[in-house]
Amino acid sequence: MPRLLPALMLLPVLALPAQAVRAESEVYGGLGLGYSTFKIDNLSFEGSAYATRQFLGLRYGDYVGVELGYTDFGTVKDRVAVQQGQPSLVDRIETSGYDLALVGIYPIDSGLKVFGKLGAIRWDSEATLGSFPLPTREDGTDLLWGVGMDFRGSERFHVRIEGEFVDIAFANSWWVLTTSLIYGIPFGR
Repeated sequence: MPRLLPALMLLPVLALPAQAVRAESEVYGGLGLGYSTFKIDNLSFEGSAYATRQFLGLRYGDYVGVELGYTDFGTVKDRVAVQQGQPSLVDRIETSGYDLALVGIYPIDSGLKVFGKLGAIRWDSEATLGSFPLPTREDGTDLLWGVGMDFRGSERFHVRIEGEFVDIAFANSWWVLTTSLIYGIPFGR
């Protein structure tokens, strides 16, 4: 299923009329800084860190786009109790991932758009517990979805605020909030 997801996400875009796609299309790229927070209930682990995000996208018409991105969720630390009566250990988890998402856009007016996105993320995570010398690595492909607002400052520059939920297998909840500066190049007008 993960290999079919990119092809399935492009089907709605291919169904758009050619004239509408050419009229309002845009290639864009962005850099973002934000905040990542997650928790693992069975370990009583909860942490947060600064996150960074880089992405490239292609918007087709006014309503549909595709994005490819990389997110560094940062390094989070928390104290984890190993056994009753034992001292707690510091647990450190560092995670990053590549994502591909289909973006649905709704223009409020010429300068403000709201959007929702749905896609998949291929993530890698490394955890170190206490002073153990060998880190534990884990990876996988999971669901990513988000919502946000895009403010167009000029013809080419945008500011985006978005929140994303990442359904990474080992965490019970994982949210990423970012603010990004975007540069777009319209084409086909």
